[in-house]
Amino acid sequence: MTLPKEPILIDIPMPIRTPRLMLRNVLPGDGAEMHEIKVESFDDLCKWMPWTKLGVGTVDDAEKVIRENHAKYILREDMMMAAFTHDGRLIAMCGLHRMDWEFRSFEIGYYVRSSDHNKGYATELANALTRFAFGALEARRVIICAATANAASRRVIEKLGYELESLVKADALLPDGTVTGHANYVRYDTNGLPNENVTWG
Repeated sequence: MTLPKEPILIDIPMPIRTPRLMLRNVLPGDGAEMHEIKVESFDDLCKWMPWTKLGVGTVDDAEKVIRENHAKYILREDMMMAAFTHDGRLIAMCGLHRMDWEFRSFEIGYYVRSSDHNKGYATELANALTRFAFGALEARRVIICAATANAASRRVIEKLGYELESLVKADALLPDGTVTGHANYVRYDTNGLPNENVTWG
């Protein structure tokens, strides 16, 4: 399979399915559920996510973000996704970001609803996105980054067999103003990736 050279002409097969989850690009109307996750999880998100400095915001603020990212998805500029359990409950926001379509490089990002932490969802959806990037989008390189002190996120990445490519001592500020560095992990294929039944389209 060879994908078109023009990103906007690339057909992206959605949704992505795992044993417990369904992932799809965000759609107008998702804002209320995304806001609900942000409100529930804000204390956890405030530890690591720079955008939390803007505050939790309103449902309309969340819907604006959803619609802006839906437009970016259509233009193939970004792929914000929502992850649902099979009974339709939104449990995570995730996606493929900072893509280089010419080289086929993608960066995975995600956060899971606080009440669903420690259930393996982050590992499951990151595994799915890794397989999707290499399988459906012909990726040559997939990246996941985490703040150096974010031990939980780094455990997920390492569990998936990503290699530590670089460790930056200080390159950003956490929402509380603390200086942080980042651990940058990479995969160039799915060899050795833990087994997971992932389908798409």
